Amino acid sequence: SFLPGRSVGVDPPGWGRSPAPSSYSYEHLVGLAVEAIRACDCWAMVGHSLGGAIALGVADDPPPGLRAVVLVDGGYLEPADHVELGAPDAADREAMVASMREAEARFPDWESARGEIAKFVGTEELTPATEEAFREMLTEVDGELREAAPPERAADLLMSFTSATTDVRARAAAVCVPTLLIAAGQPTESREIRQRAWERFAATSHLIELHLAEDWGHNALLAT
Repeated sequence: SFLPGRSVGVDPPGWGRSPAPSSYSYEHLVGLAVEAIRACDCWAMVGHSLGGAIALGVADDPPPGLRAVVLVDGGYLEPADHVELGAPDAADREAMVASMREAEARFPDWESARGEIAKFVGTEELTPATEEAFREMLTEVDGELREAAPPERAADLLMSFTSATTDVRARAAAVCVPTLLIAAGQPTESREIRQRAWERFAATSHLIELHLAEDWGHNALLAT
């Protein structure tokens, strides 16, 4: 971890070692995050991308002891923004599954996967912990390594965030703890749409502070 002190990393149910639920809901995901915060006595929550949307929900009704929330390029986009950015229709599951399948990582073997993952995180060698984490994310399908969470599961997870993005400004106005939004300045071709969204979001509450990371793209791993 790059953070000082003790940190706890979690992923959605259905990824890593956790079993997949019968269905996803935004409220349930926020509830699971609150449970983890309580169990680990966390002082701050950091959420990236979709995790930022979950962190925003936590900030609206924080558990005792939570002092701050950080949104890493997430949580601030509204449905109209997603449409402008070319995202698939969140109400069209078939289109969403097709989009997830197109973006699905595939490797002929683990050595190839290891090399691509190392390049992805910007290092020559993976640490044992990093390698173990990525091994848990991959499974063998038809003679190749693919993401263990199938495209259908990823689509269902994304679609559960529809209610969260619909009420972004209401959720932003309701935050109860200091909330830092770190917005990514790259890529430049979508900058105008996203900047309009993050400035609108930050202006909603005096508890929200905006920091622009000019050289960052949306992928936090590649920006650190």
